[in-house]
Amino acid sequence: MRLRYFYPLLLFLFFLLFLLLHLALFNRVYRFSGEDVSVKIVHGDNLRSVAVELEKKQIIYNRYIFILTGRLLGYQDEIIPGEYKFTNGLTNLDVLKMITDVSEHHYVTVTIPEGLNIRQIGHLVYRQMNLDSTRFVNETFNDSLIDLLGIKAENLEGFLFPDTYQFNISLHGNTEKDVVSAMAAEFRKKITPEMFGDMKKKKLTLKEVITIASIVEGETRSDSEKKIIAGVYYNRLKKKMRLEADPTVQYVLPDGPKRRLTYSDLKYPSPYNTYLNRGLPPGPINNPGLSSIVAAIYPDENKYLYFVAKGDGTHRFADTYDQHKKNIAEYRKFLQEQEKNRK
Repeated sequence: MRLRYFYPLLLFLFFLLFLLLHLALFNRVYRFSGEDVSVKIVHGDNLRSVAVELEKKQIIYNRYIFILTGRLLGYQDEIIPGEYKFTNGLTNLDVLKMITDVSEHHYVTVTIPEGLNIRQIGHLVYRQMNLDSTRFVNETFNDSLIDLLGIKAENLEGFLFPDTYQFNISLHGNTEKDVVSAMAAEFRKKITPEMFGDMKKKKLTLKEVITIASIVEGETRSDSEKKIIAGVYYNRLKKKMRLEADPTVQYVLPDGPKRRLTYSDLKYPSPYNTYLNRGLPPGPINNPGLSSIVAAIYPDENKYLYFVAKGDGTHRFADTYDQHKKNIAEYRKFLQEQEKNRK
């Protein structure tokens, strides 16, 4: 009597298990749109976070089934960072194989913003590509790459061009050296023979230009102001005045850049501190974009010697210290008003 009920129940359970396996592995998801969908997986993403994103973009039907499938098949620790394009009508198994199979070619698109220093870029490629940030920084000390640029420098700070790059991150993909080489090669492309000729006419070296460009980059994100600010720094250099550029101090602070410098920060002992030392710092303080490099080669011809922030991302300029003090007072007034509004 019991066997009469047991076998049908067992058959039903087998059927249910088969149905669940079919849904988990082979059920295809069809979106209303037939277009491919891109998903970027970065270092630190896990099976759960990836599943949430895949479900949101309708690449998979159910995140929980996807997670369960991935864990049952042992894929949870094998996800490869990269940028993936998913076609319509994929199964969970198809998707899992795509994001875990090292034999496939996996590419990641990495955007390096303007104004990052080599340590910050190293951290970014670690997060985006799972490359070693320390090894990346060490590769910027590569003598052969420095020689290719024809500069006398300790490392490639300033000479890694900020741009959007696509790198292969499969098992035998790009290394830290490849990324540094690609960025240095892009820098060489951006500096035209005409630009080199104009630097020579002005008796400027490439390193001097990029050092000025990096300070300009650190001072403003406004392209319309960059040539004016470059002009201010050249004017100060001609008069043998200290540059007194905040970004040069920010570059050497042990705890990293601050939102606002203190008077004690301005006394921090370093050859890069342009509040203490005359002339240019020993080298660039970040990796500037093309607009800052152009500004350093072709600065605005003005008489300004000072500038101070307005508080809206732009600056007030002055050619006398008296006017500069008035501009500082305006900025302090702005900060006080901001403080009141917060309260």
